[in-house]
This record gives sequence, structure tokens and C-alpha cells, in this order.
Amino acid sequence: MRSSTRLLVILIMFLPIIGCGVSDGKVTVRDVLKTNSEADIIKYNNSVYSNVTNSEWFQNHKNLYKKGEEVGEVRKQSTNSFTFSNFTASKLPKGTKIYSANESGLLIVEIEKEILYYIELIGG
Repeated sequence: MRSSTRLLVILIMFLPIIGCGVSDGKVTVRDVLKTNSEADIIKYNNSVYSNVTNSEWFQNHKNLYKKGEEVGEVRKQSTNSFTFSNFTASKLPKGTKIYSANESGLLIVEIEKEILYYIELIGG
């Protein structure tokens, strides 16, 4: 199975968790935090990305994804959906570097020598 197909399968498996809260086909920070106030998310390029590093279904696939170029860093930490703009994270500290991955729809973060994977939440 190609990596893009695997990522699509992972996204489809994750959709029921986030429900139907979408705006213009995108999941909103408000809906994610309303569903799970402890969610570990990042907003990048007007999309919400959720940490899937420790998800059981992601464990078998994470070695397929490689860190690409740096796309920015966390500018602020917040759980207030009204002030959640691009490069805001709910858990990651300010200054944390964010990288692209070899697959679209995925961001990679390296913090304290640990690699974290964030997948783009897409509404249906």
C-alpha cells in the first residue's frame, strides 16, 4: 500500500473522533476543543492538526514519514479558540519548531529529542 493511501486510511479512521464540526470543509479549533478540552493540536496554514503520535493505529505507520523542511515555529500556546491563529498550539511551548513531512496532511515536531506527529483534521 502506497504511503498516500495509508495516510488516507488513517484520516478516514480518525474522522469519527472529531465529529461533524466543520467550516468550509475544515475542522475548527472550537469544535476540537469543545469535544476534547485536553486535545494536543496545532493550527497551521488555516488547518487544525492533532497529535497522533501515541495512537495505536498510527504506531505501525509512523516510520514511513520523514521530517522535511521547517515550516515555522509555535508562536503562542492557547486553549482559547477565539485567539487560536496560525502557529498556535494547545500543548506545545512557544518556539517549538514545526516541520513538513514527506506526506501532505502531516506535520512533524521535534521537542526534547522526541518526535511527534500531527495529522490534519479534515471534515466530511
